[in-house]
Amino acid sequence: MLDAVGGPVFEPAMKSMGLDGRQVAITSVGSRRVEFDLMDFYHNRQRLIGVDTAKLTGVEIAAILNDLRLGFESGALRPSPVKTWSLDDAVKAYEVVAAGDASAKHILNPQGA
Repeated sequence: MLDAVGGPVFEPAMKSMGLDGRQVAITSVGSRRVEFDLMDFYHNRQRLIGVDTAKLTGVEIAAILNDLRLGFESGALRPSPVKTWSLDDAVKAYEVVAAGDASAKHILNPQGA
């Protein structure tokens, strides 16, 4: 699982993983501190991996994206739901994200919603 939100969705993401699940955390929105059930973590043999994407080279990023592409093409990975906002609603979109809404990827569209 690629966690590009952190903070408010970290623990629910951990709970959603099964046996031998892996969670890759690349950022954190809101709180930098998280909690999770350590016993569930080790009983399920889960792994938590932190990646600082700002330290990767273009070649390394391209390899990761290619691996992800293969996952989407095979159906092993599915895209997240998307919520599109017009630029007129940009402040509202930022407020929703700041309040911890991780139900979808929030995208500003200059063409309108």
